[in-house]
Amino acid sequence: MEQGSGRYRFKREGILRVGDILHDARETKRWSLQDLQNYCGLPPSTSSDIENGCVTKIHADTLETLRVALEPQNPHTGRTYTLGELYELMLVKEEIITAVKGKR
Repeated sequence: MEQGSGRYRFKREGILRVGDILHDARETKRWSLQDLQNYCGLPPSTSSDIENGCVTKIHADTLETLRVALEPQNPHTGRTYTLGELYELMLVKEEIITAVKGKR
C-alpha cells in the first residue's frame, strides 16, 4: 500500500504574482521604496527584490510587514489580502509517495 504525504515549496509563478500585487499596492499608495522603508523599516533592496521576483522564498514576518503596510486589495473579495491568501498564491504541495511494507 502507498501512503501519501507532502511538503510545500514556493513556486516561481506565485512569487512573481505576489511581487506584482505588492508593487501595485505600493504604486496605488504612491509610495517610493524609500517611503515604504520609512513606514515599516524594511530595506528598499528587500522590497525591490520581492517586487521583482528576485527571491526564492519570502519569510512570513517580511510578507506580513509588507501586507500590513501596503494593504494590497484582493480583487475577488474587495478586501485586503490575508497572509494566508498571499501564501496560497506562492506555495504548491508536492506529494511524496512512500511504500508501506505488509499493507494491502
